[in-house]
Amino acid sequence: MLEDFQQKRYETWRDEKLANYHPNPASLFVEVNNPLQLSSAEKKVITDNCRSNNLSFIKIKPNVEIRGPIHSINAQLGLVDFDQHLCVEDDGLVVIEDTNAPKKGGYVPYSNKALNWHTDGYYNPMDALVGAFSLYCIQPATKGGENRWIDPEMLYIHFRELNPDIVSALSQPTTLTIPTRREDNQIVREASIGPVFFIDKVSQKPKMRFTQRKRNISWLGSIEITDALCALNDFLTGDSEIHHQYKLAAGEGLVCNNVLHNRSSFIDSNQQRRKLIRGRYRNSVSCN
Repeated sequence: MLEDFQQKRYETWRDEKLANYHPNPASLFVEVNNPLQLSSAEKKVITDNCRSNNLSFIKIKPNVEIRGPIHSINAQLGLVDFDQHLCVEDDGLVVIEDTNAPKKGGYVPYSNKALNWHTDGYYNPMDALVGAFSLYCIQPATKGGENRWIDPEMLYIHFRELNPDIVSALSQPTTLTIPTRREDNQIVREASIGPVFFIDKVSQKPKMRFTQRKRNISWLGSIEITDALCALNDFLTGDSEIHHQYKLAAGEGLVCNNVLHNRSSFIDSNQQRRKLIRGRYRNSVSCN
């Protein structure tokens, strides 16, 4: 609720956020010389980017063995508490590609289909949400596969300035429910109930938990929430100064504090198949 982020404190934070936000994503790139040992300057720029924009791009020199370096970069940024999702491997990373492999087959992220706007781990319980994720591109798709993203803090500011009632409606504690998931009459994931916008207890900043998916979703029934969702979805399907788009090239990656994002559909060829490595973490990039 808005009471969780009182007006005076909100205005102070808002003014600082707007003053430090980088509207040009090209300014968020950091070239990493040695991923196994970030320099103090590299680490500072990455964390500064995550403080101002909740996202930083990285460039790494090609390496045959890339999982170790990616794991190392994330750990140096404080990302060690990885999300225990269905497909995660022992190092907290997972390959994102179009596949019918066991566990991955049938899930949209592991297909060539478009992904609607969402935050990662929106189906997790409120005490185990995803705070950050990283992506590293080994090979881009022949065509498509671009990501669009919006900093949730900027989205919060947009709607609080436009109409505080929208934020208030989407901040109710039972706004969005992801029902219990069962397989073979066994519960594999309990129901997740919570708001869309909330104030993170650790950072004291606005965060988001959201998905545009239509199936297996339950929204709290009220005119206020219906109207707020219409406003949110209308904004997401449009364009603005806080909408950004980029297609990662081979050797490029990003680390972010779970920005709102989507992905276009893509086409692979026999010579070029889209392949990325993703890490998801319950904590956020350390910005101290």
